[in-house]
Amino acid sequence: MATVWIIGRVVLLAVAAIIIGLLLYALPATLSLAAGRRRGIEELTLEEAAMRLAATGQTGTDLVEAARALIADRMQYCRRNSFDSPATAFQRGYGYCVQMAYALADLLARLGIEAKVVQAFRNRFPDGTVGGHAWVRVNVGSEERDIDLIFYDAETGELTFTSLTRVTDLPPLFKLVTQWGAAAMNAHRYYRTGKDM
Repeated sequence: MATVWIIGRVVLLAVAAIIIGLLLYALPATLSLAAGRRRGIEELTLEEAAMRLAATGQTGTDLVEAARALIADRMQYCRRNSFDSPATAFQRGYGYCVQMAYALADLLARLGIEAKVVQAFRNRFPDGTVGGHAWVRVNVGSEERDIDLIFYDAETGELTFTSLTRVTDLPPLFKLVTQWGAAAMNAHRYYRTGKDM
């Protein structure tokens, strides 16, 4: 019994050390991004954005596209604010794919539209690179569609990337765990390239 307790403590300490290491690794990248809102955008919350969109009288796919366009215009891709919640990332005007996707799903839910965040671990993007990505699957009427904030052709309503692995929902616990890992991975990409995209 004592051996199981000791092993449990060692595993717990190892996991804590890994999480702390990931957080510390990402910290310099996080601190390099100016605090507050991105220059040139107005102060706006997801709740206020939902009220504005609802006031337009748009419905169905037009409302979905208006919400997608609003988030895409507001949120600049950024690898340095990975610790922000999707709502905070939206307010600041920065985010990576998971933050953008959750901000859009939240906005659509506030508008009464069923939406969920989905992901695939391997996707081929228009430039030929392969990597993980998260986007939104929305139900409008009886139609289910995938929409994205980065790799999307608004005219055709089609994604501009191809999933190479199975597309799955992004459950809440996975969202929390990936936020820590994504912060370190995004920071590493930023350190390597010096770029947010």
